[in-house]
Amino acid sequence: MENILKSENKQFRLMEDGKICWQSNPTNPLPGEHIAHIEKGEDKLFPKVVIDDVPLLEGKDKEEISKFVQEQIETHIKTVLEPLFNLKREDEEIGEIAEIPKSIAEKLFENFGIIPREQVEELIEKLDVDDRKALRKRYVRLGSILVFVPALNKPAAVRLRALLFNLWNGKELPAQTPKDGIVSQLIDKENVNRKYYQSIGYPVYGNRAIRIDMLDRVINFIYEQADKGEFKAQHKMAEWLGCPIVDLYDILESMGHKKIYDTADEKKTEAALEEKKEISAKDLKKAEISTEENKDEVLEEKENQEQVKPELASFRLKKGKAYFKNQGDKKKFKSKKTSDDKKGKNNFKKKTPFKKKSVERKPQVIIADAPKAKEEDSPFAILQQLKK
Repeated sequence: MENILKSENKQFRLMEDGKICWQSNPTNPLPGEHIAHIEKGEDKLFPKVVIDDVPLLEGKDKEEISKFVQEQIETHIKTVLEPLFNLKREDEEIGEIAEIPKSIAEKLFENFGIIPREQVEELIEKLDVDDRKALRKRYVRLGSILVFVPALNKPAAVRLRALLFNLWNGKELPAQTPKDGIVSQLIDKENVNRKYYQSIGYPVYGNRAIRIDMLDRVINFIYEQADKGEFKAQHKMAEWLGCPIVDLYDILESMGHKKIYDTADEKKTEAALEEKKEISAKDLKKAEISTEENKDEVLEEKENQEQVKPELASFRLKKGKAYFKNQGDKKKFKSKKTSDDKKGKNNFKKKTPFKKKSVERKPQVIIADAPKAKEEDSPFAILQQLKK
């Protein structure tokens, strides 16, 4: 017992099935011997430790051991989920937090670090610069659809949240979690527990549970490239989500976006396949009769043709708050530009004309006397001068 009570935190291991193991050798990475397990407690983040009847603890003071192991497990949880507990921190290092951002942080804390934005939209609209700064210090991301803490995406934090969620909700252990670091995972969308996957940072859209950071990346890209309430699916979206194009379409539609035009209909697909077969046959024949140098050129040309990716479907944006915000920003920009242009044109073309005063006109008589010619300028005088 003395060895257990003097153990370091790393000598205790909380297993995914809820068992607690103790390793007598601090340098040994193996879990060690099973000594206890956890049960649902008064707080969903801090389960109750129950010491089991094992040979190692026979004749020992189980109450004292239980208290010590409880402290070690709580320390472990606070360490792995540190970004979550930071939401409630208010010290010199991280600073204080005002009423409105504090309410958002508390809701995040209660929901394992992720909530739909619509639940706190009214609070977000009231945030000022300092409020947003306080949330950034706590690594909160105000996404277009979800508000979350990206630092909780680490595999250890995902697994621990899964364990705590299932324990609190009376579900079986170990909890089924996506493989460490995986971007998305196929699920049975008819029977899936959406609240569970959201709580561990893998919200469900379509037939996939998607890691929140990559999902947020796709969502932001959609609203950034949208024009007049529409956007076109991109191949890189599927790459980011780690899924095929068919699943990408399913995900986008489950978000509320409506497919309006798909270039890859059945007829075009069949025609493309037939054309590809004909081209392949011609290229192969050409390569057979070509020199070795020409063959390399033909094969390279064929490879380039195959690398050209088909155009994907177009979608109409879901008309939620993110949509109207996106449209509002564009209209604001356009209206401002139009207003400035009109203002400039008005200044140039529509000048205030000069108005003449209306005066009653009367007939005017102008009298002008013909100028008298000088005697020396007379033609007779000039003639007399010539005779002389």
